[in-house]
Amino acid sequence: MNLTEWLAADRQKLFWLVCNELGLGSRDDPAVVWPREIDAAEFQEQSTLKQSFAIANWLSIRIKLGDASWRFLSTHPSDIVREWAAIIVGLSNEMTFARKLAWIKPFADDPHVGLREIAWLALRAQVVSDPVLAIRALVPWTGSRNERLRRFASEITRPRGVWSSPVPLLKDHPELGLPILEPLRYDDSTYVKNSVGNWLNDASKSQPEWVRATTKRWLEESSSVHLQYIVARGLRTIGLE
Repeated sequence: MNLTEWLAADRQKLFWLVCNELGLGSRDDPAVVWPREIDAAEFQEQSTLKQSFAIANWLSIRIKLGDASWRFLSTHPSDIVREWAAIIVGLSNEMTFARKLAWIKPFADDPHVGLREIAWLALRAQVVSDPVLAIRALVPWTGSRNERLRRFASEITRPRGVWSSPVPLLKDHPELGLPILEPLRYDDSTYVKNSVGNWLNDASKSQPEWVRATTKRWLEESSSVHLQYIVARGLRTIGLE
């Protein structure tokens, strides 16, 4: 499924089909009271992201993380259904952030780019509430051989982020993100480099002098072409001066 198909998919209809497959009831069964926020016509007017979070929230009340129903969702051929399973991981109140990373890992490495975005969005709220703890847990991912996991560590901690709430502490103190940024500054993956550059660009909007000083130091330490690419992307709003 490409991005256009992902955006155009009827999540409401898919939700009813999956509920029937899970034995949660049929759309046409008068005995089943469907969640108002999903059954309403206004549901279709919401963003695809809000739709998926609403569906996953309803399912998380009826499905236990790791049970047969959740495994059914997590291995479903539909990219969209798998994203509901990923969001359920983030909604769990019974696990630490580090433990959630272990559960989210298959989704962070999913072949579908949209689902990989949902994977970090599913855990973003905890990064916002405690970025220091999250960064500590994510540092090992920066050394992964898998570019998708390395990129996850950068993308989920971006100070401003995409489609998500900003991280106030990192907007004011981007230096706290160095344990993520330093190991990735020479990365040869464009997928990772773009994310690291975007991280710096986010930080430059609130702490431009820190970004200039940090990138200047990096360039003095290395002439890596990969680093030069990241710095250029990170400084695209403010310039080096």
